[in-house]
Amino acid sequence: KVVANVYKALESLHQKGAVLQLQQDQKRYAAVPWRQLLDHEQRKFSQTLSELATELESLPAPDAQEGVYQLKNPDQLLYDSRQLCRDAQGLLLADLQPAAVPLLAEELVAAASRGVEVRVKIYEPAELPGVHLTLRANGREVYGKTADVSFKLVADGNNFVIGLLSADLSRVIQAFKSRSALLNMSLFCGLTYELILTELKQSLAQNDLARSQQILADTAHLHPFSTENQVFNQFNQ
Repeated sequence: KVVANVYKALESLHQKGAVLQLQQDQKRYAAVPWRQLLDHEQRKFSQTLSELATELESLPAPDAQEGVYQLKNPDQLLYDSRQLCRDAQGLLLADLQPAAVPLLAEELVAAASRGVEVRVKIYEPAELPGVHLTLRANGREVYGKTADVSFKLVADGNNFVIGLLSADLSRVIQAFKSRSALLNMSLFCGLTYELILTELKQSLAQNDLARSQQILADTAHLHPFSTENQVFNQFNQ
């Protein structure tokens, strides 16, 4: 390498704290222990993020965007899905294949514990305290027909995330999120009737008319237009 470039690089590393220069020899340097260097860089990075967060908090809140956004990164998809659960105020509906349940279980339970009505369609038995679970009959046969992991989430009729991941959860096949009033109303209604129909099919198959009537009574408040619930109000606005 060109000698001048080597010294220029060493001077840059010296300023960044990555090397030390021997006091009596302008041409000799020693590397800083790597752990010390990484600790320094981590502290500097954390300080930069903290300062950035302070600046961003002073900005006005952005207007709600009704666009449909495609997600490509698994971490971003899960972050947005968990954030949707955290932001839910009244009604949170979901359809989760088994591999997706542990990814969102903590946020779903937390939402239920703070008073959000959380209803989830699952395909294998699961423990989610406070969450109304609808177990799909023959669920293993249903999700076993594909080699992927899918889930749907819609909160309050104003925020949805749907995702399709590879079986090992390392790749997003397709995923979307949106605050579109029209799309959220459509997805909310679809999930509502899917949850109700799943439970009705099981009760009617057992000739349990009383149970079927109870299901209809317990879910009557979910129908947006007939009850003009918060989902309807959100859509109407």
